[in-house]
Amino acid sequence: MIDRYPRLASLVLAGAVSLASVLLGGAGSAMAQVSPSMRAGGRGPAAHGKHLIRAAHREGPARSVTNYTSNNWDGYFATDASHSTDFTAISATWTEAKVTCSSKNEAWAGFWVGLDGWWNGSVEQGGTEAICLNGSPQYSVWWEMFPFNAIQVGFAIKPGDTIHASVTYKPGTKKFDIAVKDLTSGKTLTKNIACQQGQGGCQRSSADVISEDIAHFGGGLFPLPDYGTETYKSVSVTDTSGHTGPLSDSAWQLGHVTEVSSGVTKQTTSGLKSVGTSFTTTWQHQ
Repeated sequence: MIDRYPRLASLVLAGAVSLASVLLGGAGSAMAQVSPSMRAGGRGPAAHGKHLIRAAHREGPARSVTNYTSNNWDGYFATDASHSTDFTAISATWTEAKVTCSSKNEAWAGFWVGLDGWWNGSVEQGGTEAICLNGSPQYSVWWEMFPFNAIQVGFAIKPGDTIHASVTYKPGTKKFDIAVKDLTSGKTLTKNIACQQGQGGCQRSSADVISEDIAHFGGGLFPLPDYGTETYKSVSVTDTSGHTGPLSDSAWQLGHVTEVSSGVTKQTTSGLKSVGTSFTTTWQHQ
């Protein structure tokens, strides 16, 4: 397993150095209110997990389920023994969780679907984020092709909005369709983009549904805002053979990820529900 910096971000703790710019999606973006001096940063190594001793807790007939810990990921990923080009699509639906901002500390959580990122150093992804700035929460949608670009913010959303996100690779055009839809407001962020330089060919070796604790350059994590529980529903995975199924499908193996940072369990992941199409992640510690 390879250490990686999963994606660049658009906020930085005081004193951090700006290494990448963030492209805003318009005046409606929640991030448009962030001062230029705060637009920078990154995320710490996420995918260097380790096996846990306890048995896997799951429902459904996945060929195998392995428990991992991660520095800042929490959720599930589908994979295969080859760790090569295995998947073409991932999608899920969730209701944007309302976060509680503690004092004036900056805090950052991301909720997303994507391809790659566990066995390699690239991610093709899209989702939502909740950021605490000066004690106030801000919410928005975004997409990204790591490590080619920084988070590309789309538009502001509200807690309680129903979100559907998908990442789909089109073999005919050799491009990725990234879509994040706010089903409540009717707004949609879409991006059609080819694999970019520095992404290692976008191997598509895993399909991920993740709640993430965002990090800044230097490897430290932002405090994780208390989002309570996030429930992912209608999770669908498609492999290169064209087979589509839930996370628990026997066509692939499954990784169950718990965020443990500096010995502290910061998020937990439930077993699978609804015949392998649903699960929850739960905030435990900032």
